[in-house]
Amino acid sequence: MHLLPKSRKRVARGLSVWVSNHYRPTLFGIRGKYESSYKSGQYVESGSPGTGFFVRNSSSRTYKAFCKGEREKLTPKYLDMVRGLEFDFDREIARVQEAQNQGGLHPAKAAILESYVNVLPLAKEAEDAERVIDGIKELSHRKHHLSSYQTHVMSSFKSKVARLGHDVRTIQMHVPELCGEERYKLFGAVVVAFSQVAASHRIWCVRENLSGLESSFSQVYFDLGIFNFIQAPLMTPLMRDAEGRRYYFYPDYLVRSVDAVDFEVYDLKDLNFLFREVPYDMVSNMVIDSYYDNENTQEISTHVHRRNYEQFGDGLLVNKDTKALNEIEEEHKLRERVVGELYVPELHLRYYVRDFKALKAFAKAMSDYQVSVMKG
Repeated sequence: MHLLPKSRKRVARGLSVWVSNHYRPTLFGIRGKYESSYKSGQYVESGSPGTGFFVRNSSSRTYKAFCKGEREKLTPKYLDMVRGLEFDFDREIARVQEAQNQGGLHPAKAAILESYVNVLPLAKEAEDAERVIDGIKELSHRKHHLSSYQTHVMSSFKSKVARLGHDVRTIQMHVPELCGEERYKLFGAVVVAFSQVAASHRIWCVRENLSGLESSFSQVYFDLGIFNFIQAPLMTPLMRDAEGRRYYFYPDYLVRSVDAVDFEVYDLKDLNFLFREVPYDMVSNMVIDSYYDNENTQEISTHVHRRNYEQFGDGLLVNKDTKALNEIEEEHKLRERVVGELYVPELHLRYYVRDFKALKAFAKAMSDYQVSVMKG
């Protein structure tokens, strides 16, 4: 256990530097720094190395506030370090090994855990090296420039990180290699369609109350990301639910994750993605649209839209008869008065998306993929 935020470390003959004792999130095992930072949007780690998402370009204030909150979670905190609440590689490796010893694991889960536990030691070495590099850079704050020897030592640590980055590619899971290039090419249509849904400014997840009481809606966000260092050329579709769990899509299965070790795997062929259009006002009494100030993200106003559409269905639109919906006047079929519903019964997941056309295209892409590849 560390009591000081930094400790003195000898990194080469005649050279000692102050090295941070805080865990330092890095891009190791994700992608090259240039691609991760610019081409794909800023990368934000989600609780553990090798798991996170790429921030989308969006004008949504609430999405920007969400991303800001996720970044703030990564800020080193002294009390977390002292109490051992920061991420620790050795503790994570022990958790993975304990999970591996459990019986009856889904073959895909066993493979993911095996790959993850093999990558973690390399990630630990790389993160230690990054701390040293930062420590050497700090020396230049007291001088105009580093000495040639200090620069040489820093270059050697950078080379070590690059070498580890090369080594990790040989043990990471690569999705196209697992499912085949041809299948992944077909799955690419699902990823592209999903990215269009993720761009919608309003996505709500229903928190269904199984006790029979009224269910509630929570605004959530979809992104493209990565889970446990698993590499995919188009990145990985990522949904979130009202409880904070994350759902990662792969060509053969879907991962429902609480964190990098606590997750479940479902065969994609066994899941149904059911879509339908519904009037926005039928669900708006459950939805509160909040608007946030760009600078301080504090809520400044809320309003609730209400209209009586009970004659067209009950509760959360559990009535499958959509004939009455077609009787709604044409003016109510405008974009702002219609939302898309996506229901995955096997996972008890229900979403409402403002961009119903994008959601419909995603549901169709998923259905076409399942028919042509999984069930064909």
